[in-house]
Amino acid sequence: MKKSQALAVKRRSMAIGYARVSTTRQAKHAISLDEQKAKMGHWCEANDRDLKQVFVDRGRTGRLEDRQEFQQMIAYACDRQNNVDTVVVYSISRFFRNLRHYLNYKATLQEAGVNLVSATQDFPDGPTGTLMGSIIAAFDEHASEVNAETVRDVMAANAENGFWNGAAAPFGFKTVIDSVYGKKEKKKLEPDLCESEVVVLIFDLYLGRHKTQPALGIKAIAKYLNEREIKHRGAVFHTSTIEKILKRTAYKGEHWYNKTNSRTKELRPEDEWIKIPVQPIIAPETFDAVQRKLQASRPRETAPRVVNGPTLLVGLAKCELCGGAMMLRTGKGGRYRYLTCANQATRGKVLCQGQSIRMDFVDEAVLSEIEAQVLKPDRLALLLREIFDRTQSGRAGIEDELKREKMREAAAASQLKNLYDMVARGITDLDDPILKDKIDVLKLQKSEAENAAASLKLRLAAQPVVLDAIKVKEFSTGVQKRLRDADPAFRREWLRLFVDAVIIGPEVIRIFGPKKPLLAGVAAGDATAVSPVPSFAREWRARRDSNS
Repeated sequence: MKKSQALAVKRRSMAIGYARVSTTRQAKHAISLDEQKAKMGHWCEANDRDLKQVFVDRGRTGRLEDRQEFQQMIAYACDRQNNVDTVVVYSISRFFRNLRHYLNYKATLQEAGVNLVSATQDFPDGPTGTLMGSIIAAFDEHASEVNAETVRDVMAANAENGFWNGAAAPFGFKTVIDSVYGKKEKKKLEPDLCESEVVVLIFDLYLGRHKTQPALGIKAIAKYLNEREIKHRGAVFHTSTIEKILKRTAYKGEHWYNKTNSRTKELRPEDEWIKIPVQPIIAPETFDAVQRKLQASRPRETAPRVVNGPTLLVGLAKCELCGGAMMLRTGKGGRYRYLTCANQATRGKVLCQGQSIRMDFVDEAVLSEIEAQVLKPDRLALLLREIFDRTQSGRAGIEDELKREKMREAAAASQLKNLYDMVARGITDLDDPILKDKIDVLKLQKSEAENAAASLKLRLAAQPVVLDAIKVKEFSTGVQKRLRDADPAFRREWLRLFVDAVIIGPEVIRIFGPKKPLLAGVAAGDATAVSPVPSFAREWRARRDSNS
């Protein structure tokens, strides 16, 4: 019997494809996607490859690498269990329009034994083909930059003519067709009836103008709206959403185009911004009053809130390696507490290699240094002499500034009285929105002037008596006692009088703090003069090394 002969069947190589379209309009209408897939399929048939899968990114630029399907394609191709030996694209421009990224990811594929090929661009094997591919990638990048520049110029001209450039309208507005040039619709912003009412409500709640609510903070406003199932285009309101709404200038009639670089997200110079006038939803006076209130409420200008917990240095301790905050961590079931770099703990060692230190060690070191370097009577006297000399030299300017603030306060109070007199005589109605805006602005101006005057008075409180040795000693003893108080929240607030930041490094702990808070207390010779819970005044916080 004749021995049967087995025929060897060659197994076809495995390929995957990648397709991409740059705009959402192309993605919506599948422009070029079908053509890309067809060309990749034809190439695979002609080159004895099985096209196992095609990864598709829709509406994604080829300049950037953060494309979901692209990254999945690279991971799939580099996984040797998938037996992929070729990634096929319609053209190099579909893979990248960035030469650096093109070379990096091509090298990544090559290291995994995977070839990158173009279905429409025939490159020879070897160094010549590699050079040709790089040249084409460079030309693609150049063409992308030229196209982007042309688009930017067209969109800037569109904005200068008062038209809206394509993106979703801000909450409170809708886009309406203003005119049509050929097939191109020119759109402008117009207040949306329903959404604009929510915007007005948010501003009223923040300024305390709502009939049934006192003034609410940003977090409370979000809670108020969510509890009443008032939606932000189908989604719940977050504090970040409320803050953006309160700061968006479009609501007072000024939308700014070209403020940020779309690639780097950095703010552009103001002379490059383009103002687009829109119909206002909020009166300019109301919007400006909100901005002043937001400015006054910024964390760096507001007394730090007492944070529940045992951490003395909360909000003060910083990592020297990365500048981030130090956070509390526990070990041994809570028996030990450590301060550790928050960046490393929450984001990994990409941002910071991290460091940890026993919390009780840092607390004791900081308190001991404050007592030794600041609160010892002889050291305290030297510091006070320096501060007093500076304060006296600038006293005339402070007195002039105080007079101006008192005049500003009196002017605002007088104008408020006139407005209320007009209401009492029936000349105007208290519910008049324009009147409300004026009253809000004047109240805020009066409050700002009062606060500024109070701060200036504190700066003028320094008298020669501050250098009295007995009072210096009494003050030193009183503050040291309070810094050793058993209540951590109380100790923390007192510590903030003398410390702005504690920079923790691998070898050294550096303490930075202000000096002027000492004056008011020593003038009375008693720690209680600084107030039972220390008040906050930004002009006291000039950053100086406590050891200087």
